Amino acid sequence: GNEEPEPSGPPSTRAGSDGTEPSASPPPKGWHRVDEPRLTVAFGLPDGWVRQPASAIQSTWHAPDGAHALSVKRDTTYGSTARAASTGQLAWYRRPAESSMDGLEVVTHTTRQNGRDAIWLEIDYHYVGQSEPRKRVEVFVAGKAGHVYQLLLDTTATRGHLAGQGRLFTTARSHLLIDTTP
Repeated sequence: GNEEPEPSGPPSTRAGSDGTEPSASPPPKGWHRVDEPRLTVAFGLPDGWVRQPASAIQSTWHAPDGAHALSVKRDTTYGSTARAASTGQLAWYRRPAESSMDGLEVVTHTTRQNGRDAIWLEIDYHYVGQSEPRKRVEVFVAGKAGHVYQLLLDTTATRGHLAGQGRLFTTARSHLLIDTTP
């Protein structure tokens, strides 16, 4: 794969003080903490986002303007490690008839999340039958009991949306708490 180290940057652009430990402190102004007890996860979400009907393994929220979608998932489908889960998820994404995603270009980074080894994906793609480019960023981190948590943020690949996506993903990641007590 395209293995590259996670880009370094000033602490304000990375999750937590050292890039690995999400904060249990309240999210920043304009954000709130969302607890998903069924998924044993909590995360930061901008105010005003709208929840979509949840599945047994995933919760998805959309920005008020529809520009961004944030999902959190807890799953065992593709294995119990971040690498296995990300590899399995990508294999599924590469089946357009099932995923509706096409033209995938993927950059895989090894990173840290919640103090554990994690996989961070940057995916450029478009939906089947649409030419509008999209960008999805995801982080996979293994939790307890064989579950892998997946936090993703998807948007149309316009300059403004991509800039917002980076900020949103960094903040959401920095407030991702896994294996919370149901």
